Amino acid sequence: MATEDERYKQSSQFRLWSFSPTNLQELQEKTNSLAKQQIIPRLDPVPEFLTPEEEARLIKFFTVELIRAAQFCELPTEIRSTAAIFLRRFYVTNSLMTYPPTELLKTSLFFGCKAEGFYIRLSKLAEKFPNTTSEQILAGEYLLCQGIRFAFDVRHPFRALEGAILELRKRVPDDESRVNSAHTRAREILKFSALVTDVYFHFTPSQIMMASLLMVDSGLVDILLPRPAEDVNQTGGRVTGTHTDVYDKIMTTVESCRAMLEDEPPERMSEYWGTPEIVKSMKPLRKKLQKCRDPDRANLVELQRARREQAATKPKKPNSTSDGAVFGDADPRDAKRRKVDTADDVFGPSLG
Repeated sequence: MATEDERYKQSSQFRLWSFSPTNLQELQEKTNSLAKQQIIPRLDPVPEFLTPEEEARLIKFFTVELIRAAQFCELPTEIRSTAAIFLRRFYVTNSLMTYPPTELLKTSLFFGCKAEGFYIRLSKLAEKFPNTTSEQILAGEYLLCQGIRFAFDVRHPFRALEGAILELRKRVPDDESRVNSAHTRAREILKFSALVTDVYFHFTPSQIMMASLLMVDSGLVDILLPRPAEDVNQTGGRVTGTHTDVYDKIMTTVESCRAMLEDEPPERMSEYWGTPEIVKSMKPLRKKLQKCRDPDRANLVELQRARREQAATKPKKPNSTSDGAVFGDADPRDAKRRKVDTADDVFGPSLG
């Protein structure tokens, strides 16, 4: 039977959307550079473009805006989490300067509902946003699917957390209040910190879950992952065993994930991202984005209509013909068909 780790490695999340920090940074820089090359011939005069670092700041800002919008629409945690990951995946290989994040944000929310099997009427969702139509939300749907490479399955750390909490309640039944407190706090971290950082690109769901618990109560992590006992050699000295090496490797990875989560603790949702100061500080970047957007892709509705018209007017391929029609030779199968057609009976001549 395959282990949980082996099953995860077969998922599209691991195969398509897992990167080392260096590889992710290189990919984002390449996306930014390609966008500039494509947009330069379309703008006159050429504006000052966003840097990869500025794009990263704006992507985080729009991810927070998506979370706020999901809360306002009263969408479940799984939906807002999936939608946030869709948006972040899309802007790994697509630039903010190419496709408008304010539109893709709404599309990600609606498609996140679809991906998680949560029904919501499109017109009802559109009513939640000012100056938004159903057509605008749908206009970027296929574009989003292409951008996330049709990888609709998002593995979240929430189930892993629930399993860990059940195990802790078994192991420390007398510390229920402590476990419950850690549970609540860890969920808050996973609902925000994990979504606005890059941890989904670098770590597995179980590693993200364990890192959130490590932020909350490291003692509970020691209960779930106790340090292996050291081996004793023939002379009586203690040596590091294989299990200890594995433990150290696991904890090093979890510590790295925790450090990334700590950059965006849940309090920053209101104490930083929700303050007038941060909104004001983002205005120059958003103005800069407006000046360097790709004019041919700024309006997703018009872009979709143009592509449909292009597809409708594209000449159809001629019907495939047999080799005989091309080379003047009759298909040998035709002779067999004619014999059957001219026979007295489709099942052959009579036996008597």
